Amino acid sequence: MQSHLGGVLGSFIGAALLLLPAPAAAQTGVAWAEFSKQPSQLAVSPLSLSDTSTQAQFAIGDLDKDGWDDVVAVRKETMSVGKRRAFLLLNENGVLTDATAQYATASDVPGDLGFNQPTTTTEAAIVDVDNDTWLDVVTSVAFSDGDPKVLSHPRVYVNLGADGSGNWLGLRFENSRMPQLTTIGGLAVAPRFIDVAAGDVTGDGFADLYFVDADSTGFPEVAGQDLNDRLLVNDGNGFFFDASLALTLAQLQSAFGADVECLDLNADGLRDIVKVTAAGPPTAVRALYNSGAGFASTGISEVAAGSPWGVGVGNLNNDALVDVAIADDGADGFKLGTGLDGSSKVVWSGLHPFQFVSGGDDGTARDVQLADLDGNGWNDVLITSVNPLSGGCSTRLHVYHNLGTVPGDMSPVLKEESELASGSFGAGWKGVVGMTVPDLRGTYDVGVADFDKDGDLDMLVANCNLGTNYWQNEAAGAVCQADLGFAGPGSVELAICGQDLTQAGHTATLSLAGAAPGQTIFMALGLVANPMPLKGGTLVPSPVLALLTSFSTDGTGGFSAPITAGAGAPTHIIMQCVVKNGAAFEFSNAVDLHIGL
Repeated sequence: MQSHLGGVLGSFIGAALLLLPAPAAAQTGVAWAEFSKQPSQLAVSPLSLSDTSTQAQFAIGDLDKDGWDDVVAVRKETMSVGKRRAFLLLNENGVLTDATAQYATASDVPGDLGFNQPTTTTEAAIVDVDNDTWLDVVTSVAFSDGDPKVLSHPRVYVNLGADGSGNWLGLRFENSRMPQLTTIGGLAVAPRFIDVAAGDVTGDGFADLYFVDADSTGFPEVAGQDLNDRLLVNDGNGFFFDASLALTLAQLQSAFGADVECLDLNADGLRDIVKVTAAGPPTAVRALYNSGAGFASTGISEVAAGSPWGVGVGNLNNDALVDVAIADDGADGFKLGTGLDGSSKVVWSGLHPFQFVSGGDDGTARDVQLADLDGNGWNDVLITSVNPLSGGCSTRLHVYHNLGTVPGDMSPVLKEESELASGSFGAGWKGVVGMTVPDLRGTYDVGVADFDKDGDLDMLVANCNLGTNYWQNEAAGAVCQADLGFAGPGSVELAICGQDLTQAGHTATLSLAGAAPGQTIFMALGLVANPMPLKGGTLVPSPVLALLTSFSTDGTGGFSAPITAGAGAPTHIIMQCVVKNGAAFEFSNAVDLHIGL
């Protein structure tokens, strides 16, 4: 049975007011986030961006400085070396509009078509390469053996800024900004770069680039033509040169370099590298630490073994240390940073599995993103499903809800919620309200940003069968239930904020703060606000129809739990909390909870 307040109130109001996460045996999950498909927000045909034969990957940033996040969609043929053109989707007041022809076809190479030039592009990064404050675009390119440099190498699209009247001039491909790459033996070859990460690893204030390389796995490679990973350093003007000698050959080796990030792992002010080498050997998530004088002296630090394909680096338990979420052909999961060793390298926990209301892991996975989808301050995790070698549209995107409690919790729960106990591919919404199995199957990539500038994160989802679709987050303008006041004595604060709880299935979070730690919460509920003096404070719900005592404050004097609205008629419930602090009782403010029962 689910733990809830509704059972206590049932004899009074017939409610089912859910307040705590359901135990593992529950039949349904928490409706913690809701998304709706909005075709009008994407002004291109879904199948023009992705389909069963064309994969799309997204990079996001405000390219034209109008305050709205734009999207670069790079594409290639799925599971093959086939070339596709890229798209520039300018965000025009919340509508993603194809502006490729107008703003992204310029090139310094005669006959080249810029974004409209078909290439085997695997990923893109949006970063200011020349420090002119305008974001540029860098792509990674793979499997273009025999093609000239202009088609086979990473491409840099320089942002031209604005003219004297403030009109944006768009992007221009500039071939000379990327060097011809050669093997250690000096042979000019086409790279096989699967991903790119941008970051200033030299400390000169200019963004450098790290590319992960794919060896012969799945695509035969001529002996002696393997580049391995490459570090390309910015010369201070947005032109790049090969500085890979700052790393050892072992550090540069990737069997199938599937993913890479560039960030400061150990908070020493230096950008480090986290990469995934898949389909090996070696198969691992690895960290390469920046010593300030390069990477060679720091060796290789193993983050995770198994059969990984993607990694997301960020914070999952809101402490001072980074964490990682890992997509794996086996079991996906996450590791927490637990501290730093004597060499100032992160010490990782064991692998924590993701939890499921119903179903489980598909067994194949790809890209990982950390994003706070419900705006509660805790990063959730999204893992896409299409493996670049095996392809296929049968597996699906997974979205894991972070049930964060207190900062520094070393046992956080990240769970895929589900409407019904119908397994991984059955009926009902999966992960978030509004998205069902057909919407999630065969996902190549997810672009996450506040595209409509309403204060929450939306999603652009590229998958096989349905193409690319815009999903609007419905949590915008979080509704806080009416505060009736009367707090004190003490500083206990009660709030219930989230979605409109008069709508069935909508969810909000009850939060209590400022109380004494480790104390029983006396939660008074009534149908009428009739303030009356009690034990030095003012009790607002009177008469009290229920006094709940099954909840306690945590070590910080706080408490939080989700509330889910039922499908019945909305009812006003007056709520107030009382917590003992020594010999005194401290009263929170009262809240008028308007909720469907």
